[in-house]
Amino acid sequence: MKTTETILPMPDECRIGKHGGFLKFRCLGTRWGGEIYKCHKSKEFYVLETPFFTYSRGNVCSNDPHFYQACDKRENNSRSKKSDYYVYPSWICDGTKDCKEKEDEANCTVGVVNTSKCRHGKTKKIVPVHNFTRCFVLDSDWPSYCRDLKETQTNCSDSAKVAGSCRVDGFLSTVSKHVICHRKTGERAKICDDGIESKCLYISKSCYAHKHVMCDDKADCPDNSDELHPICRSQSRGVCQRKIGKEGRLTLPLAWIGDGTFDCVDESDEKVDIWPTCGTDKSLRLVSSARSCNNVFLCLWGSPGYMELSQLCDGLETCGNENKICSLSRGFQLLSTSVTGSRHGLDKRFPTCLRGVQNIENLRQDHCTQTKFIFPEQSFFGVETKTELFFPNLSAQNCDHMFGELYVYTSCTNRCRNSSCPLRNLPRYEACPSQYPRRVGTIANDTYLAFFVEPHEKTYINNIFVCDNKIKCIEYSRVCDLVDDCGDMSDEVSCTNHFSCNSSRRLIPKTKQCNKQLDCVDLTDECNDQCSKQIVETPFLKIISFIIGSMACLANFATLLRNIWTLDRCKTSASLINRSLIIMISLGDLMVGCYLLVIVFYDVIVYGTTYCINQVEWITSDSCSVVGAISTIGSQISLFSMVGLSVSRAKGIRSSFKKAGEVTSALRRKIIFGEVLITALSVAIAVLPLVGPLEDFFVNGVKFSERLQLFVGTPTKHDILPVIGAYYGRIKKSSLSWDVILEMIRSMFSHDYSYEDHTKIITKVHFYGNDGVCLFKFFVKKEDPQKHFVWTVLATNFFCFILISISYIYIGMVSQNSAKRFAKVPHCRSIIRRNRKLNRKVAIIITTDFCCWVPLILICTLHSLEALDATPWYSLFSLIILPINSVINPLLYDDVVASIIKSSFTFIPSQIFRVKVNLEKLCVAKTNSVTPDHVEELTQIKVKKRSDVVNIGGQI
Repeated sequence: MKTTETILPMPDECRIGKHGGFLKFRCLGTRWGGEIYKCHKSKEFYVLETPFFTYSRGNVCSNDPHFYQACDKRENNSRSKKSDYYVYPSWICDGTKDCKEKEDEANCTVGVVNTSKCRHGKTKKIVPVHNFTRCFVLDSDWPSYCRDLKETQTNCSDSAKVAGSCRVDGFLSTVSKHVICHRKTGERAKICDDGIESKCLYISKSCYAHKHVMCDDKADCPDNSDELHPICRSQSRGVCQRKIGKEGRLTLPLAWIGDGTFDCVDESDEKVDIWPTCGTDKSLRLVSSARSCNNVFLCLWGSPGYMELSQLCDGLETCGNENKICSLSRGFQLLSTSVTGSRHGLDKRFPTCLRGVQNIENLRQDHCTQTKFIFPEQSFFGVETKTELFFPNLSAQNCDHMFGELYVYTSCTNRCRNSSCPLRNLPRYEACPSQYPRRVGTIANDTYLAFFVEPHEKTYINNIFVCDNKIKCIEYSRVCDLVDDCGDMSDEVSCTNHFSCNSSRRLIPKTKQCNKQLDCVDLTDECNDQCSKQIVETPFLKIISFIIGSMACLANFATLLRNIWTLDRCKTSASLINRSLIIMISLGDLMVGCYLLVIVFYDVIVYGTTYCINQVEWITSDSCSVVGAISTIGSQISLFSMVGLSVSRAKGIRSSFKKAGEVTSALRRKIIFGEVLITALSVAIAVLPLVGPLEDFFVNGVKFSERLQLFVGTPTKHDILPVIGAYYGRIKKSSLSWDVILEMIRSMFSHDYSYEDHTKIITKVHFYGNDGVCLFKFFVKKEDPQKHFVWTVLATNFFCFILISISYIYIGMVSQNSAKRFAKVPHCRSIIRRNRKLNRKVAIIITTDFCCWVPLILICTLHSLEALDATPWYSLFSLIILPINSVINPLLYDDVVASIIKSSFTFIPSQIFRVKVNLEKLCVAKTNSVTPDHVEELTQIKVKKRSDVVNIGGQI
């Protein structure tokens, strides 16, 4: 109350101090022998006579519209009214006249048997209970009308005084609102049999209320904390009449159901079986509606023992070691979100400005700058300190790699490029009411009431971010840390250091966007407007792949048809073997050409620009495996057949002066057996990785359902085993089968009733799905289980290349020797030309095979030894280097096809030249300045040039 006493303290006797959770001017007053309080920015003083001082706007400090200095806010003491005078209830029927006409002592005798009566709270005499004394105001300092509150605070005759209903001595009765949360009630003065009237709590620091006023769509607390409390977010769809509070049937917070307290008048809230639930045993939980039931992630320890899939890997630790598991399964990196502090957090030093490193080159103290920071930049009564920040002395920088306090302090001091300060909401006193019990209120900017946190005596810090929902506040270290700590994304929405995944709205560091590693469950971090992925990455590769595939198909198809057509004309064993093996080579190369065309078809026609999002669907599909197997079968048939052909020719050249062998049935059977053997070996190499029992060696990874939220992309065994170890503990074996791994993953989730089981939605990335081109997995590392198989195939292919090279070198040497012998013989120039042609062909065969297989084997070896990462080169090898032999082989092994292609190269330039000459002749004829003789002369010149070009084409 405001005082007008003349004896007031001197100004130097007033000090700013804390009282009742607020900063005030506390003064020593000689008049009252204790503390008095000075109003903020005025000469008014006031004293609190009782802890329940009543006030109205402006009756304490005229310049304080927020009642900041008025201490505790309590309900006015009501008094019983008789005539124009008010008396306390305990003054009625106490034997003392308090009203002029003795109205307070009238009808105080119990005369009728059925009249309600009680023992007077002051005189202890038996007195009647009147309607105006029933359910009346309880005063803290004066006795109540009845000694037993049950007599006067139940069965209220005035509905305006009713707070609710409960059982009193076994009978249902109304209860006065004046006993709710009253300090006189408790175990000794319990009114309701279950004491429900005393089930009160500090909903916020400024609101002490009954639990039943919460979540009823009516603001009962000045700061609305009873409706903003977190338990109000999960409510039942079922309704009941609460014992205390608002009239009517209301929903209940799920936290009240089955909690041991009867909150409903009909006590139905403790009959758990009538409320919708989900799950069984450990996953049993109450829900708003049974329609929303889903399987959950099971926690091995901690409460409540389960987690909804939508909350898994959200960055909030709610399941024991959830964040550790998710950091392993999704590649979460540990972020540095705090700045080293001292002086109880008032000094913040960035890492390069820490004491102890100031003498290191470029990190000396003069390379750091100091500034003071407080948000908002306003004046706060009683608070003079600000946070001292020590920054590197740098100009504006990119803050995409900063998080938490690093990001907040840097951006809010205008040291970030293209990043704004995320602090927006003022730290008003009414914000986040249920947090920070050590909060201290003070006047901010002379306009509103703000709060600070007092971690240590007389140390006030306001590093508090106020969420948009005003329900929750967080420290700066949890702002812009990629985690929705507020629950409404307000702590992350203004930050520029993250990328938001589309479907899940999860956040990843911006530096992880477009880094060719999948971090979003929906793959949007690598499939967006800034970056994407296709089966064949560049237009150049698309065109070259189509050209090579088309030429390989046409050339080998022609070779295949011609040799099959003329196979029966073979008269000698050598010609039959050659033609049979050329057919096999053409068949293999044709399959490789078809593989290229199929890949280009899927890349351009089927997927196009949508491949990036659908890449997992493609690499886990049967189509990818089939295409890869066809490519492998074709390349191996071609390679093995070339080995057979080279060895056969080498053997044949040794017996070239002997009589040619005849074609017999036995020879045909041997040729068929050889072809079958070549085909069987090729099919075995291609199909063996797809055999089910061998999937532990050849399955590259698995794709889990996106609903599980645990894994991203297609994790391998190497990726999954640490996750299993983090969940279950240590694993004895360093390697587990896929069946065991998948079963252990399934056991991490519930499998209740008929809920959709997302753990069954698993697709496997088979051997050919290591890349979008679906090629044989030549590039393996030490941890790949199929490395021995791949190395064996590579060694076999390298051995085949050696055989081919030795055979053709031998053929070349024999040919060279024969050429030398025939050079001295007249009329043998045709033999010499034939030998030279053969030597050129041998050189081309060896060179092309060398350029195809040796670089591949060398790169595979370096990749296996981890000397380099050859993964980006996969498309180059699969689309150009390996298939190029499929185009060259028809030219080397079939002279007819080679002559056809040669004539095509000759015909096309000649036709182009002819059209050009005719056009020029026409243009010259139309020119008046040129005579017909000149035209004829020019034509002769052009014709001569044309013949020259034709001759060049023939040489090609």
